[in-house]
Amino acid sequence: MDKKLKDSAAIRIPPPLFFFVCLGFGLLAEYYFPIHLISLSLIPRVIVGCIILLVSGYFAVSAFVVLIKNKTPFDTAKSTIKIVTDGSFRFSRNPLYLSLLLLLFGIAVLMFSLWLFFTIPILYILFLYKAVKPEETYLLQKFGEEYLDYSTKVRRWI
Repeated sequence: MDKKLKDSAAIRIPPPLFFFVCLGFGLLAEYYFPIHLISLSLIPRVIVGCIILLVSGYFAVSAFVVLIKNKTPFDTAKSTIKIVTDGSFRFSRNPLYLSLLLLLFGIAVLMFSLWLFFTIPILYILFLYKAVKPEETYLLQKFGEEYLDYSTKVRRWI
């Protein structure tokens, strides 16, 4: 049992929680302290926002499908079975985190909220230091050269 606990990235807080905290903070700040320095008409916001949301959806769905197909858990508390290189993992080593960053960006564009735009770099930093780097360390220790080869071919984000 002790070995099973050590065979994971040891991420205590589920990374999607960071997304929801940033989204919640941005929405609450927008509601109570709206900042509208410039305005942009609805049509360009919807077009650009929806394109970003579609790209976010592609990365998320593709990653989930490939992980399920390869019987690899997407829960950071569980042991990774193998390095997945199909689907959106061909473009990014972290497509699920990238999809959440894009989702937040798409919502910020749709709402044209400076508060939500402000939370994007915060979410990026949280993902990078609380999820991505611990996962990379874990994968390098577990898979060694195989992960190193993959990381030289595929960028961390895109």
